[in-house]
Amino acid sequence: MDLYKWLIAAALVVIAGLGIWFAIEYHNAPEVERTNIRPGKIADIQSMAQLCTVDFYEDFPVRGHIGSKHIFARIAMTGSISFNLDSLDIEERGDTLVVTLPPEIVTAMESTEPGAYEVIDTWNDSFMGSSKFTTAEENAIKSKARLQFIRRIYAKGYVRRARAEAVANLRTLLSAATGRPVEVIDPTPDGKIW
Repeated sequence: MDLYKWLIAAALVVIAGLGIWFAIEYHNAPEVERTNIRPGKIADIQSMAQLCTVDFYEDFPVRGHIGSKHIFARIAMTGSISFNLDSLDIEERGDTLVVTLPPEIVTAMESTEPGAYEVIDTWNDSFMGSSKFTTAEENAIKSKARLQFIRRIYAKGYVRRARAEAVANLRTLLSAATGRPVEVIDPTPDGKIW
């Protein structure tokens, strides 16, 4: 008889343990999401963002000086011209959607490829002065070169071309997505540098 009591007690302990384990697992289970995400719409937005971005890579000569020290170098710059599609200004005029293209976002940075920065020559105008640049001095010159490079991107018409492509791509994609006529207005076709 004692054996049956022990078996029943052991079974009750196992059942209670399993009950506690299931209660803990149920409590820690993630909640079911109540939002519906349509993959097609998300893919459309991602395609629009990709089609409205222009990437570039270009070697750029660097000439600079700090005091009497001068440097001449070559730097490979990489970057992109993109548009913040979250800030699209959309207006309805009858059955037509009128979209205003937002300002461009131009990013430029030194390439991370090996050999992307090469010092060609350094010199000092001061007699017996050192022509060696510190890392901080080189970084200051690279920072100025980056700003010159961004101005060069505008001057070469890269921004103008990127804006024209963004207008055409947005018109096509929004028209296909909505089934309505779309007019895209570009208030600054040449872009706006600071």
